[in-house]
Amino acid sequence: MNSLVKSYGKGLTGIFLALTAVWIAMLIVLPQARMIERAFTYVDRSGDAANLSLEIDRAYTRVFDIDIDLRDLSGQLAAGQASDAAPSGGLPTPSLTPSPSLTPSPSLTPSLPAAPSPSLPTPSLPSPGVPSPSLSAPTPSTPSPATPTPGVAPSPFASPQETLPREEIEARIAALEEEKAGLQARIAELEVQEAELTSTAGITESYSAKNFTNMSELHFRIFLSTIVYALCVTLLSFVVCYPVAYAAATAKSANKVALMMLGLVIPYAINELLRIFSWVMILEKQGILNGVLDAIGLIDMQAGEGVRFVASNGAVFTVMVYAYVLFMVFPIYNTIDTLDKNQIEAARDLGSSTWRIHWRVVLPHAKPGIAVGAIMTFMLSAGSIAVPEIVGRGLHPDWFAQVIYRRFFEAGSWNEGAAYSLALLVACIVFILINMAVFRVGIRDIAK
Repeated sequence: MNSLVKSYGKGLTGIFLALTAVWIAMLIVLPQARMIERAFTYVDRSGDAANLSLEIDRAYTRVFDIDIDLRDLSGQLAAGQASDAAPSGGLPTPSLTPSPSLTPSPSLTPSLPAAPSPSLPTPSLPSPGVPSPSLSAPTPSTPSPATPTPGVAPSPFASPQETLPREEIEARIAALEEEKAGLQARIAELEVQEAELTSTAGITESYSAKNFTNMSELHFRIFLSTIVYALCVTLLSFVVCYPVAYAAATAKSANKVALMMLGLVIPYAINELLRIFSWVMILEKQGILNGVLDAIGLIDMQAGEGVRFVASNGAVFTVMVYAYVLFMVFPIYNTIDTLDKNQIEAARDLGSSTWRIHWRVVLPHAKPGIAVGAIMTFMLSAGSIAVPEIVGRGLHPDWFAQVIYRRFFEAGSWNEGAAYSLALLVACIVFILINMAVFRVGIRDIAK
């Protein structure tokens, strides 16, 4: 404080402190307090209004499931059209219709996973059984409550035999679009009825933890999987960034360090969304990476070959590591840069291997930087919505930030959205405490 007063005078120091206090209050304290209040406020709509609210929520959930199914089926249809193209002229070949003697087999029902998956299930997805030859066109059937058919995100490693016939995919797309239009009309009608009933009967609000305890099993699974995914991104970021940070911190030439840092900073001169879309163009089935594989002869894109890299969480991890690389590199670089390089030379003169030098000399000194980088990368990846929403576009399992967004802006459940946000915040705080305990660093060590 005294140094600020000496440098800038009492007037400027007072203005700076006042602006800082306003910033903390308006952008941190008050929003968090309001979020906590809404998270523990349970809205009880009595009578018919409660039933309407439940029906609207279920309709929104079904519309969301239909959107995922449509994206999945559209991707399968596009892949099927590409694979049907003739290698010479690229003309589509007629699709084969099922033989009358063909009976459905488990391999033709990709919506039934062999093992639990963190991907988003869709309990009301129509059964994808093979159509009977006596029917002119396949029609979606409603699954039995005893045998739900949760949908799963398509795997990039799925075999071509699991792809449904094009006619069946087109029929399902048409049926799902018709169902979606009906649901949207029904939602608009129900919302009008709910507004009328709520205006007359009113609603009851009470402080309760029901917004947390009412979290569905699906959302809880997505919450846990998001924590695991964020840990994977953090670990990958450390593996990628530690060698870069060490090389920059131990470089003897100042020009070399400047070039390395410039190479890290230049990509961040581009908007984050543009960087994400750039990776989409690289990893798409018709993207740059498959183009390179086609150019060297490993695949034939004209014959429909190619890997849809975006249809997996691995693509999401890659883009996140690229998006948040600076938040891991710079803290590690700053701590290694303060290390006395004579210690490294002494360890090398005493016969220590490179691995032992890093394990016994460099890493212990860099623990505060690693802890800061891990905290920042984990929190950014766990709360990211742009990367998982854009990369793959529904072809991979959801992240919890996407669920929170939909609770706020699609289902209109702001209190549940606040509860979900608070749960994610608590998980991040727990990670910070565990991280500090594992690396045995305190607040003062991190502040350095």
